[in-house]
Amino acid sequence: MAAVYGIVHLTSMKTLVGSVGDGREKSKRLYKSTKSKLSKRFREHKSLLNRGKHAEPDLQSDWTQYGPEAFAMRLLEEIEGSVESKREAELRWMANLDKQGLLYNKNRLAYALSPEAMSKGVEASRHSIGDRWSPEANLKRRLSQLGKPKGHGAKISATKRARKMMMCPDLRSKDAETPDKEPV
Repeated sequence: MAAVYGIVHLTSMKTLVGSVGDGREKSKRLYKSTKSKLSKRFREHKSLLNRGKHAEPDLQSDWTQYGPEAFAMRLLEEIEGSVESKREAELRWMANLDKQGLLYNKNRLAYALSPEAMSKGVEASRHSIGDRWSPEANLKRRLSQLGKPKGHGAKISATKRARKMMMCPDLRSKDAETPDKEPV
């Protein structure tokens, strides 16, 4: 289930339109009620507004001037279907409120990339083969870490290496050798 909501200024009736949910049918384990999704989204908006960090400047200004008591969240429409149907409903509500001059939303594309951004991303992905380090960069990183103390795991590895050296007679120095005979 998906829903289109509005954060309404109760005095002027100006509204910020948004949506929650993905439009899918309810599943057995992952279903959250529309009411809980709406309340969570309203808490997110209130948090941004209380901190003065909301993306809609007109809404932020009215929130600061009139306070949170002057606003309410309203369920405008519940939608079943695809993400596209949710987006169409959201745009329909935005167009309707914009005609009346009651819309806070400056940006109509809340979660869509611009065509320029999309083409830049596609072009960049063609030239990138992942986060691989060049051999020169690997050598530089390795050399910069030489001699620096490491965490506990490195200490364990160093201990294992030392034990191996003690077990292998070829690697021991002549000074560290112990006689094969036991003292009498």
